Amino acid sequence: ALAADPRRPQYHLLPARNWMNDPDGPIFWGGQYHMFFQYNPHAAVWGDMHWGHAVSPDMVRWRHLPIALAPTPGGPDAGGCFTGSALHDGDRVALLYTGVVAVPLKDATIRGGPQPFRESQCLAFSSGDLTVWTKFLRPVIAAPPPGLDVTGFRDPAPWRQDDNWYVAIGSGIRGKG
Repeated sequence: ALAADPRRPQYHLLPARNWMNDPDGPIFWGGQYHMFFQYNPHAAVWGDMHWGHAVSPDMVRWRHLPIALAPTPGGPDAGGCFTGSALHDGDRVALLYTGVVAVPLKDATIRGGPQPFRESQCLAFSSGDLTVWTKFLRPVIAAPPPGLDVTGFRDPAPWRQDDNWYVAIGSGIRGKG
């Protein structure tokens, strides 16, 4: 019945149920377009951030796959798996994403919501059909540079140049923009 609703987009990736937000890490891999996206598998509201995953042969017809990233209790993403990017790394795909953990307000990079969070940049790898991911146990970038009072530390956008990896990370300085 939901697919027949005239108000429901017909040519736009939508979650199978509940809430979705930012597209994360679109990538062409194994003859398919893969789209990852912010997803709450438990409710139709913001929160409990995971990465949903869908594939398409043509970017019109989508098939949902199992959740790609879920918070790891006690890990650097225990409070959620936020935005990030996917990239080819030889015979595998890497997801560089923002993990969050609940912290006291003085240690937070996100302070405006119901829970202050500290953000770090995390890494996971997969190969084959990209349905099984192995996460690094520690963040690859644990915190913003010391001495900066930042507003946000997320949205990593990596690229490779020659033999080096670089990343731009979205952020702001409190009170300055």
